[in-house]
Amino acid sequence: MKTEFFLACRYMRIRRNAVSIISLTSIIGVGLGVMVLMVVLAVMTGFTDVMKSKLIETQAHFQVHSAFGPIRDGARAVEAIEKCGATAAPVIQQPVIVQYAGRRLDTRAVVMSARTADMDSHIGFSSHMVKGKLDLDHGKTVISQDMANRWGVDVGDKVLVHTAARLTSLVRIRPDGGVELNPDSSAYLPSEFTVSGIYSMGKYDFDRLMFFVGMDDAADLFDLPWGSATSIFCWGADAFELDGVVSAVRKALPDCLVSTWQETNSQLLSVLAVEKRMMFFLLIFIVLVAAFSIANTLITSVYQKTRDIGVLKALGASDGLVMRIFLMQGFLTGALGSICGTLAGYLVILFRNDILNIASAITGQDLFPKEFYYFNELPAHIVAGDVTFIIVSSILLCTLGALIPACRAARLDPAKALRYE
Repeated sequence: MKTEFFLACRYMRIRRNAVSIISLTSIIGVGLGVMVLMVVLAVMTGFTDVMKSKLIETQAHFQVHSAFGPIRDGARAVEAIEKCGATAAPVIQQPVIVQYAGRRLDTRAVVMSARTADMDSHIGFSSHMVKGKLDLDHGKTVISQDMANRWGVDVGDKVLVHTAARLTSLVRIRPDGGVELNPDSSAYLPSEFTVSGIYSMGKYDFDRLMFFVGMDDAADLFDLPWGSATSIFCWGADAFELDGVVSAVRKALPDCLVSTWQETNSQLLSVLAVEKRMMFFLLIFIVLVAAFSIANTLITSVYQKTRDIGVLKALGASDGLVMRIFLMQGFLTGALGSICGTLAGYLVILFRNDILNIASAITGQDLFPKEFYYFNELPAHIVAGDVTFIIVSSILLCTLGALIPACRAARLDPAKALRYE
């Protein structure tokens, strides 16, 4: 292989001719293809990993719901779940209407209540506080930074909370189809809460909707018995190994519905997995185009090196040796392009958010709106297996691209080659 490698390197040396320029552009093409593949797969992997992390962080590993409304005895359900080897916390979670700044209303809000100790031990909520403190005593609430900006409120300010059940009880539909005040209802005052803290979980859809109150305040707000819960949030030893504990909980609470975080978000996770595979399938064509460019370059090189090939064969070089020389050229082009592309891809991934900010500033548009992607910055995760697969695929395609010109070179008749030269 030393001879093939030596001659392939000599043929690839940069000279001032068209073939050398095409060879250089072929290497650049392979490098760009590898870089784009590496960046896209790293971003897709990072997006999936961060999404899973945020889902686990803002949701329970699995949830227990009653098929017949709220769970009346939350403590008994928690005890049964913990006997199955999981930890659990009763939760009240319902959509509400928030009134702020006089008469302004926001329907994009969900009350979530849990015990402060459970929020700290399972979600690590205190570490996500950006202002104030985690205080859910009577009449206190913790809202997100997005809500604070949207409502124009701060720690110490008050908000009013309406529930749909109380509002709809004020009116009724007449038999003739009209609407009138319900004479059986009584006027009510909305619940008033003082903002005690502001949090940011870094997951846009969660921060946009969820604000927290105490369990007793939530029970009063939704007219639920104290000690009841709309669901039980549960955590196992491993978020990705839940089959055993979930089966045990389903047997212990046969009247309840149990859903894991993968089941709840199965559609989203499936879409992310399919997108990653489709991105690789589509972008590998960039490398395939570069492989065809290598084939064109080597076909031209074979014609230019006809005399050299004739001399080699006249000196006793076999068809296989000549063929391996040009296959080695394709291999080296793929290898050099893959190395350059991997280094460039790593740099792009490392400075991805700076590049994104510069591009946004130049175009005047937000290229990564958190309203759609749910994160404050572009995630990325380089997986060694993905990078290895990209490099191997690129080198293999480039080597196969050199197969046709290599066969053409091997079939040259040395007598004809030297005669015409």
